[in-house]
Amino acid sequence: MILRYFNFDQKKRIIILKGHIPEEKIEEVKARANIVDVVSEYVTLKKTGRNFVGLCPFHREKTPSFTVNPEKQIFRCFGCGESGNTISFLMKMNNMSFPEAVRHLAGKLGITIPIRDMSGQEKKIASEREKLGRINQMAAEYFSGNLSSNMGKAARDYLKERGIDDFIVKKFRLGYSREGWRNLKDFFDGEKIPLELVEKAGLIISKGNGKSYYDRFRNRLIFPIMDLNGSIVAFGGRVIDKGEPKYLNSPESPVYIKGKTLYGLYQTKMEISKKNDAIIVEGYLDFLSLWGAGVTNVVATLGTALTKDQVELIRRFSRNVAVIFDPDEAGRHAVERSLQLFLEKEMRARVVILPEDCDPDDYVRRFGGEALEDIISHSPSMIDYYIEKIIGGKGTLEETLDSVKDSVSFIRNISNLVQRNLFIKRVSEKLGVDQEVLKTEVNKKPARYKNLTAKVESHRKEVRKVDMVELNLISIMIQYPEKIPVVVRENTLDFFYSPELKKLGEILVEAFKRGKVKSVSDLVDDLEDDVLKDKILKSMMEQPPLDATIIDKSFLDTIIRIRGKWYKNKREIIQREITKAQGAGNTELSEKLVIEKDKLLKEEMILMNL
Repeated sequence: MILRYFNFDQKKRIIILKGHIPEEKIEEVKARANIVDVVSEYVTLKKTGRNFVGLCPFHREKTPSFTVNPEKQIFRCFGCGESGNTISFLMKMNNMSFPEAVRHLAGKLGITIPIRDMSGQEKKIASEREKLGRINQMAAEYFSGNLSSNMGKAARDYLKERGIDDFIVKKFRLGYSREGWRNLKDFFDGEKIPLELVEKAGLIISKGNGKSYYDRFRNRLIFPIMDLNGSIVAFGGRVIDKGEPKYLNSPESPVYIKGKTLYGLYQTKMEISKKNDAIIVEGYLDFLSLWGAGVTNVVATLGTALTKDQVELIRRFSRNVAVIFDPDEAGRHAVERSLQLFLEKEMRARVVILPEDCDPDDYVRRFGGEALEDIISHSPSMIDYYIEKIIGGKGTLEETLDSVKDSVSFIRNISNLVQRNLFIKRVSEKLGVDQEVLKTEVNKKPARYKNLTAKVESHRKEVRKVDMVELNLISIMIQYPEKIPVVVRENTLDFFYSPELKKLGEILVEAFKRGKVKSVSDLVDDLEDDVLKDKILKSMMEQPPLDATIIDKSFLDTIIRIRGKWYKNKREIIQREITKAQGAGNTELSEKLVIEKDKLLKEEMILMNL
């Protein structure tokens, strides 16, 4: 039996290595794929000048603002700001990973992608993850068998009592862990599976000596937890009889990170995307009850507060969410924590508060799925709920001061200026506090953060400013790579002020030296600063193609302007130092600086004559 799971023959080796694609094949796919053809499968495009336009598939709009540029093989939505190339479009549209998108395109283009050998470390990691995946799969089959056996009658009765039918049991692969300390451990022992790996999967626990183990899950209903690809990565268990803890989850492992996983998302992601709305509940049984009642655009957290990564996961399928919270103090705190995450990701969140003493499972079993959907459709936005119910109305002076203090602390964490100002306006109206006074308090920074904030903001402005002359040279290097040797010979990139554009220039130079040519589409993948990427893509998309008859003149003029600006700035800096030295009466330093300035001027005159 061990061969069935751990003897990696060639077929299984291909499974492990399926994410690794040779670089030259990626380049071939990029070169042969036509972004207009790919996007047209999802968006109706109409030619307008050099570009194609259509309604954006990533946000709702009535007037087309989604633009595709076939010359540069890039897209950009001037409404929501989404941008990228052919591969990133497929990744966003179909929620694919990079390798999945490349393979999808390769299949359509008839390009065969071979398998490359991995390094020793890559093989070790892939091998371990593959083995843990197989162990989890074996455990799921084992638990499922227990549930359908005579030993699982109590668990089946419990599910029936909770309204969970056989279809749901099979759909979500529910199972049962038997009473006893070593049932699962003995099963894996019998299969000749190394117990240290079973422990790493979180299914058994070592007594500490590394030789003796016992089962983590005992006499519990089992809920397999899957990742977005449908692989079982962990398990949750609910006790059947009385006992503590009521719920027990797998620990984190090389294949499972709790804060990056949502229960049921694999099965409901397409329904969430179709309805453009996600409903978030807190438990496995709440999830299953809603799904069984026809509310199929639902996901569940895994026993912890909602995380940034989980919000990002949901955002891939919809920017609209409704969160069902308990109407208690813990629920109030959960609203505040969650609202901050949703605001950061620019998602539209609503708060669903059910009648007292009624959780989602109870509600749908008593009133049905349609009644719950009606409550959700009329639920307030999370912003409104926070201001009305958590900040509250006008109370005593002390209560108002406490509310102002809490709201100021919350608003400070809102980075979007429009959202921040709207919050300030709403809170000032609710609490009866002057809007300008509230804004002043929000914008105050603790003294120890002032210098750091100033430095960060200064750096952001410097990094995100796009020099159009430098960008023009980058465009020439892309469209006319034969000009790159001149850029190298003249050390032109040393005169760049934009570090990001200089980096792009260096990428182009290195690619050229290796006999490759980089396109605008390729550079989308090389940019890390999303704001700068958006500005560059916007500029390049709007920029008309360079006229071949004047390219030489344009190229030389661009280099001269880049150098001229660099020397001008240097001279201005030296001149300020001269003025400062003269004002201080430092004749010696003043004379040295004058000589340096003259030397710089002569150097400029020589270098400006290309």
